Formats: sequence, C-alpha cells, structure tokens
Amino acid sequence: MGRPKQFIDLLGRPALYYTLRAFEESPEISSIYAVGDRERVESLALEAGVEKYAGCAAPGPHRPLSTRNGLALCGEDPETLVLIHDGSRCLVTPDLVGRVVAAAEDADGVVPALPVSDTIKIAHDGIVHETLDRSRLHAVQTPQAFRLSLLREIYSAPEEEILAATDDASLVERSGGRVALVEGEKTNIKLTSPEDLVLAEAILLARSGARSDAYRTASSGVRN
Repeated sequence: MGRPKQFIDLLGRPALYYTLRAFEESPEISSIYAVGDRERVESLALEAGVEKYAGCAAPGPHRPLSTRNGLALCGEDPETLVLIHDGSRCLVTPDLVGRVVAAAEDADGVVPALPVSDTIKIAHDGIVHETLDRSRLHAVQTPQAFRLSLLREIYSAPEEEILAATDDASLVERSGGRVALVEGEKTNIKLTSPEDLVLAEAILLARSGARSDAYRTASSGVRN
C-alpha cells in the first residue's frame, strides 16, 4: 500500500480503530496488546474508548518477530488463552472472536478459515504441474488462538525456524500440536491492495445501515 495499512483511512477513521473496537466489544477478551507505533496506537486507543488496551510493543523486521515482541508484554498466567490477530483485518467481528475462543477448549490452537472456492494449480515456469483437490483446502484468517505457555515455547525456537513460518498455527503444527478450524467470515478481509479499501468501506457502510435499520425497528416497537 506504500503506507502503514493499520492507519489507512476508512470512512474517516484509521483501519485499526475498527480492529480495536471489535476486540473491546468482545466479552471473551480481557486485555488488548498491540504491536506498532506506540504513540499512534495509544492515541487511537484513547480516541476509540478502548478500556482493555494494555500496552504496545515495538514491531520487529518481520511479522513473526513482531508477534514475539508482543508476547513479551503478556504477564498473564501461562494457561491464559491468547488471540493473535492481524491489525489490517479490521473487519473482524466479536462473533468470530467468540467462536474462536469457544473452540480453543478442545485443541492446541484454533484458526478461522474458509473453504477455497477457486481451483488451485501448482505451476513451474508458467506450466501447470498439478491441480490440487480444493475440497481439502482452506484459506486461513485471524484471530488465531493458543495458550500463552505454548506460544512462549514455540517462539523460543531458533530465529530461522520462526521466520520460516507463514502464520502462528504453522509453528504449532510443526511442534506436533493439534490445530482446529472454525468457520471464518467472508467479510474478514485483509487489506492488501487499494481495491480492498473499496470493499472494506462498502462492508462498513452495510453494517452501519443494518444497525440503523435495527434501531428504527426497535424504536417503532417502543412507540407502538
């Protein structure tokens, strides 16, 4: 994007505003830690009325190292459930957070995911070598949930192993852990290109309209 995605403007507010509010409104969440520009994050948390905000760590040169920096802030009990979320997935909902937390009782980790709808082919030098069975493929989202003790263990691995991971769940899988899937949300998109901003604003406007309709319906009921 050429700029920090978490602070891109969406309907007059930084994208991270919506992320923070979603976790603030999730009853399962007790503390919110961020990784990024602490001054900007703290100012935004105050503006957004995020009472669960607990601190901000400096980012690392790569995503897994940023995660490790964030975990260093967590002083909770080792059995505390930790959700790791990409701040640029600013359309996450409290409902998804709740379902991820609920599923964590029976697994070492939980990831939200959606079945892949497109046909996926493996190619080399522009030539197709294999077509994968899409019925077994899932596109993984965040937040991903794990016990703090497990996260500390896997992030104590050599840095080269940590950097090879594409997400936190893959580190758990590599260690032999059992990772469960819960249904993700199609609206839980990641901001990766300018086109995503158009879609994100459309989703936010649709949600705002739905809330307004619900309010009007409730108000009409009161008047009657």
